[in-house]
Amino acid sequence: MLWTVLPTSAAEALLNHILQLDAATPSRLAPLVGKRLRVTLKEFGAPLTVTVTSDGFNLSWVDSDPVECHIVTRLAVLPELRDSANITRLIKADALDIEGDPMLAQALSKAVTELDVDWPEVLSQRIGDVPAQMLLQFWQRSESWLQQFHADQKQWVRDAIIEEKQLAPSRTEFEMFRADVQQLRAQLDRLERSLKQLQWG
Repeated sequence: MLWTVLPTSAAEALLNHILQLDAATPSRLAPLVGKRLRVTLKEFGAPLTVTVTSDGFNLSWVDSDPVECHIVTRLAVLPELRDSANITRLIKADALDIEGDPMLAQALSKAVTELDVDWPEVLSQRIGDVPAQMLLQFWQRSESWLQQFHADQKQWVRDAIIEEKQLAPSRTEFEMFRADVQQLRAQLDRLERSLKQLQWG
């Protein structure tokens, strides 16, 4: 189990260090201290247990004690758990299995995603003002490029599905189909009225 202990210790130390960079972390974690969450990702198989302490999180692959919430899912599904509206849909799609309190998972997710860290200040204290500025500019350019790449891929998939493979109708084709259906429905209504008049006539 050494392959799990060492990476987990490093990840735990890094996560807790980042949490402490936000002065609001202690008050944000205070209501959660002592709570325990277990996550089983299908890609890994082994469950990871997260225990909240006043200083941050304890992570363990070998903890088998009871927890308030146990989540079984895939790695790609985790970001969707931030929105409670997604939970029912994911459960129905067999992409998520939850035992216990699902609100605990959301609270822990918010404790991490809502961090307010002054990264320029943190970096400048460690590596200097100029390198910190260069690093942040590189990060912003990379983020912009990734967003554009993601948008281009979505557009490519849409074009491939609609135009090349014709697996889905275009917006125009859908509107034409809907108009045809409405026209057919009107014709059927007229035919039904005519038949009733013949029956009672």
